[in-house]
Amino acid sequence: MKIHQVYKHSLGLILLSFAVTGCGSDQDSVSSTLPEVEQTCPTVMDETLFADAAALEKLVPVGPEFGQLRSTGSQVHNQLIDWIEVEAKKIPGMQIQSDSYEIERWQPMMQAENGKGRSLSRSGSLSVNSQDIPIAGAVPYSLGTSDAGNTGQLVYLASNQPITAEHRGKIIVREIPTAQDPDPKIANMVAPPYTFLFQFAKYLSSALNELQTKKYDKPFLAAELMNKDLIVAGKVGAAGLIWGFDVPRDQVKDYFDPHNGLHYRLPAVFLGSDEFAQIKALAASKMDARIVVKAERDKAMTRNLVATLPGMSEEKVVFVANTDGNTWVQENGVGGMVALAQYFAKLPLKCRPKTYEFAFNTGHLHISKEGTFRYVEKLNEEYKAKKVNFVFAVEHLGTREILAKPRLDGGFGRTLEFSGRAEPQAWFVAEDHLLMQKVAIEAAQRHNLPAVMISTGQDQPVQNRLPKQCDFGGIGNASHKNLIPTMATISGPWSLWAPSFGKDAIDFNLMRNQLLAIGDSVLALQKHSQAEIDGPYAAWRVARDQGKLVCSHSTNSGVEDAPATIQ
Repeated sequence: MKIHQVYKHSLGLILLSFAVTGCGSDQDSVSSTLPEVEQTCPTVMDETLFADAAALEKLVPVGPEFGQLRSTGSQVHNQLIDWIEVEAKKIPGMQIQSDSYEIERWQPMMQAENGKGRSLSRSGSLSVNSQDIPIAGAVPYSLGTSDAGNTGQLVYLASNQPITAEHRGKIIVREIPTAQDPDPKIANMVAPPYTFLFQFAKYLSSALNELQTKKYDKPFLAAELMNKDLIVAGKVGAAGLIWGFDVPRDQVKDYFDPHNGLHYRLPAVFLGSDEFAQIKALAASKMDARIVVKAERDKAMTRNLVATLPGMSEEKVVFVANTDGNTWVQENGVGGMVALAQYFAKLPLKCRPKTYEFAFNTGHLHISKEGTFRYVEKLNEEYKAKKVNFVFAVEHLGTREILAKPRLDGGFGRTLEFSGRAEPQAWFVAEDHLLMQKVAIEAAQRHNLPAVMISTGQDQPVQNRLPKQCDFGGIGNASHKNLIPTMATISGPWSLWAPSFGKDAIDFNLMRNQLLAIGDSVLALQKHSQAEIDGPYAAWRVARDQGKLVCSHSTNSGVEDAPATIQ
């Protein structure tokens, strides 16, 4: 499949990934002198020039309007990337480049009810004794079957029960673990106490203090356990796998996770809580079931789109977000970056001491070939050449908090409700980077962000590693783990992968304030020298060159198939 490009460029420019370096050629010398910013230039965002909430509300739904499921390399995903390119070309002075590459694409086969894109919930089925049991959707990257599907005996396994060779030919029934899991180790893994996360905070909004005794209970944290189970179940030759949520089916309809980009070797489906209770009871009776997944796999092209706004120097500040997604949350950073690009283009050249690069990357729903890691491979070389200032990863903005509450209708499990508060927002900055921490805190306070945690990471520190924390929670890991100065903002609400909440998942006034704070931090940092921006990263890179333990700079494995045999 070929991607149409309005601007054609030399193939020599497209290597493992591509990033525009601004005005001039690669042979031009890079000035080590910081361009002087005139006193008339803004030191914080001019709110009168930035998109208002109504404008953001028009930018964000563009993706969902093309199609709810914008899986990597799909037709509707390509339509969104094309739209971004059109919008970027409207911005005066913006330079556009693309980096296209091939993936083993996975898609559900059935069209969505509205005819826009495809549907997970319509691309699978489950039945027992010819009685259909409604599903929430097919599990992404699960194996497509014939119309006859796979048949096998139902067997329920608790979260801490291993999948073994004795489950060959069986259809395994699992509950997606939550804070209520009876195994405390698993419960803490998928729902860590807020106190664990808050211990790394350099700043907390006052509203977050009431969470000190609670757990961060979000389903995305179970994705890696699900991925491992899908791999193992495929290895042992299970006939299928059923994942059950503890919330109603209509709230998790078309849920998309895990997103590792691994083609699993068995069919799998999601159930809502009532249907899961039913299938669990049938498993206790050792009933047989039939599972069907209608999905297809093929080779397809996808692309990163890089938009560069030249400044007074080649040295660039980089913004990154992913373009694939399936909700209004995943990924509304795209609309936010378009708004930031429009704003910075309004500033006169004398007020842009750095070049601004906006990397609209693909492959986040196909992590085996994640576009941001591909892009950062080239960016790392440019950083060594002193052409990169720092990176800001922009993800999941303006999210409203959704909590799982006890059901009052007597049904199994819980139900999801908006709390009326903002979803906790993480703003990650590196440990020991006092300048970035100070800038982030001042920006968050200036815009009164209601639920922000400015933190050095979300992983357990490793004392003999530099830095001690490596996990920034999302695509910011690509640059941070490569030891390129990075800030990253992200949230993880239920609405991240569950599209049922639609537009209601987003508070556009909050999204605007978050973007203003991001812009403020960029304007503040661009006044500083590269040595100041590098901060502790410089010493960490030296330590890496000396063979000391540092964050592993994850690159794409390129392996798109789940393993076939047990090692």
